[in-house]
Amino acid sequence: MSRKVGDRYVCEKCGAQLVYEKPCPCPEEMPHSEICCGEQMKRMEGMSSEKAH
Repeated sequence: MSRKVGDRYVCEKCGAQLVYEKPCPCPEEMPHSEICCGEQMKRMEGMSSEKAH
């Protein structure tokens, strides 16, 4: 899944947050990962600045 402006991810171990300020240009089928403390960060639902289509 590509990333959109405003998509947010949080590390469940340390609480660090990542926010996309620019959209990801990768194709939709390309795998993505946001790693912190050695684990995939959790997507924070409902926090994107763009509406779902």
